[in-house]
Amino acid sequence: MPTLRLEQIDVVLCEDRRTIWLMGYDRDDNCFMQSFDALPMPIDEENLDHQQWRAAARADAWRAIP
Repeated sequence: MPTLRLEQIDVVLCEDRRTIWLMGYDRDDNCFMQSFDALPMPIDEENLDHQQWRAAARADAWRAIP
């Protein structure tokens, strides 16, 4: 699979405050996602470091959203 070239990555804190979703979009507006779940401690929205989670994205973990 070729490397994705994402134009934008949105970081979403889920309601359980222990799951992070990353939503990535390429230049053709195709959507891809990956998640980090079962975090050891809940995160508050004001303490969510978006850059840190974007940097944690794994290149091989993106899944296409139809």
